[in-house]
Amino acid sequence: MSLENHSAPGPAAGYAFEFERALHWLARSSAGFLIGIETDDDVAIRHQDGSRTLEQNKHSIQEDAEPFGNRSKDLWNTLSIWVNALEDGELDATKTRFLMVTNKALPDCIAKQISQAKTDDEITACLQELKLAAVKPSETIRAYTDKVLAATSEPHLRAVIKHCELADAASGASGPDLRRQTIAELPIPNWFTNDADSIANELLGWVKTQVLALWQARQPAWISRDSFVTQFHAVLNRRKRQQTRERAANLIPVIDEQLGQEKGRVFVKQIYLVTDEDSRVDEAIREYIRCRIEKSRLSADGNITDQDWIDFDESLKTRWSKIFSLQRRLSKADPEEDVGFKVLCETTDEHRGRLAGVETEQVYLTAGTYHRLADQLDVGWHPRYEELVKQEEL
Repeated sequence: MSLENHSAPGPAAGYAFEFERALHWLARSSAGFLIGIETDDDVAIRHQDGSRTLEQNKHSIQEDAEPFGNRSKDLWNTLSIWVNALEDGELDATKTRFLMVTNKALPDCIAKQISQAKTDDEITACLQELKLAAVKPSETIRAYTDKVLAATSEPHLRAVIKHCELADAASGASGPDLRRQTIAELPIPNWFTNDADSIANELLGWVKTQVLALWQARQPAWISRDSFVTQFHAVLNRRKRQQTRERAANLIPVIDEQLGQEKGRVFVKQIYLVTDEDSRVDEAIREYIRCRIEKSRLSADGNITDQDWIDFDESLKTRWSKIFSLQRRLSKADPEEDVGFKVLCETTDEHRGRLAGVETEQVYLTAGTYHRLADQLDVGWHPRYEELVKQEEL
């Protein structure tokens, strides 16, 4: 037996459509709303004022499919479900909006006529069209047509027609058009505009995870708009943190020629005041260059403000000041070069400062900032660093 006989792309696509529709409702709804999947209906919306929107979704991957066709099970079963709910008192017609939704662009049909009917005369015309379509029904729809067109059902059927709308592909109810509408409802900041579809996919994945967890717990799959908004902000914050993360050092190569170009800088002279290790000087220059490159990138792409950098600098200077004072006090008997080397090592080795409220990951960003500050003589290593650097420059 062919494995293809076991596949079910149609039903799978139908379920995916429901989740996409639910995401759309979560994006556009107000605070306090609840969105359900396979609860009151395929997709259901409970409003804060107690009213509801019930959505019957009919998705098809067949090219010639006509969901909600005049003699289709889709149409008659949908009407039957809603009429029964009204008849049983599960719904209040005055507080319920009914939606027939499909991914197909429908031709002129009774479903479209129902969607447009608002007056009593228009509703009566729909009833007549339904009765004509139900003449000699197939066995597939007979039970539904009998129920929908029963005399006792007429008041409820008229209520359904009055409050029913159709949304098909022509009105952007599915596919790329639906996704664009969903994204338009999300307050995505300008700096994440290019990631809008990815953000929507991440939120869609969250919806699926929440629904599956509820189903596994044998609970109805209701998701609150409020929890969706919380998740939306979590997604944005996570992406912001990713943008503000500095790249790994190996992703910012520094060639030997660049090292030579920086050898005359003040921060290099400061290091040579406390050590003659060329390898440490070379590494310090690499840190300085990488920090400069990444500072420019984060300012442009990572939404790091000038004030964030000022705060970063001030925090590092405060830390250096404490280290500098402590080492000078504890190491009075040591040669000044040794004291300075201790200050250099304790200040720049391994420490990772906080930038824009987030822990940095790469040492070079903090160490490189210290070297930039040392280049400006805002910090130093040798106990008499300012005096010695100025003497050397004379």
